[in-house]
Amino acid sequence: MEPLAAVEEQILRRLREAERVFCFLDYDGTLAPLAPTPDQARHLAGTAPLLRGLAEAPGTRVAVVSGRPIADLRRFLDTAGVYYVGLHGLEVCVPGGKTELTEDVAAVQAILPEIRRGLEESLDGRPGVLIEDKGAALACHYRLASQADAVVVRQTLAAAVDLYQQKGVPLTLMHGHEVTEIRPSGANKGKTVCRLLAAYSSAALAVYIGDDQTDEDAFALLPAESITIRVGSSTVPTVARYRIEDPAAVQRFLGALLEHRRGRGQTAMQASEG
Repeated sequence: MEPLAAVEEQILRRLREAERVFCFLDYDGTLAPLAPTPDQARHLAGTAPLLRGLAEAPGTRVAVVSGRPIADLRRFLDTAGVYYVGLHGLEVCVPGGKTELTEDVAAVQAILPEIRRGLEESLDGRPGVLIEDKGAALACHYRLASQADAVVVRQTLAAAVDLYQQKGVPLTLMHGHEVTEIRPSGANKGKTVCRLLAAYSSAALAVYIGDDQTDEDAFALLPAESITIRVGSSTVPTVARYRIEDPAAVQRFLGALLEHRRGRGQTAMQASEG
């Protein structure tokens, strides 16, 4: 994994020259700094106009890809022209369209209220533990909990998933930044973004920026020529090709990308007029 700053000019040159570009951007930890609770995570000032500008640039598409439900994402960042991918790929909304669910969701949604009640009973009274109901997934946050309670949370969710898997419910367990999530086993950011990329253009150059373990699926599955960027510490293992420091650095890079994509459009226009 190479620091993006060391090769940024070469990367931006590739992105300027590409006829078509599709940018996939995680939300928490990428567009928004990580926060103690999901409701406290706010994207950096200027993010909305930046994404709108990219979506309007010639030959450029933008998607926000998150483990949050799309409805939750759009509460914070509802931008015209942007694709939304929620629940780690289980929900997709194209610009101007309605949110569509994959088939994997229906098999799990009916059982989640029962699982939630069991978790609430098991984890009741543990300070700093927050259960988030995403509609088609359950996330248990323990950023504010003690280390001992965090261990209990992980063990409790693992036991719940094992129990329902034995009953034939297609569930899986995912660990993130001080959060553990129960979700349908078909959820995969990588498969969903690859489908969106193929539907746009097989020749489009993909850019994927994310900071979490679930983003590794996308890093691994996107075409080899894609620009994959992991946000955060260089000590975290990743299959991404590049590393960037934090959401502020992500925003600076996206601003430079916007200028290059706009510049490409102006060059093409001048060439056609000439």
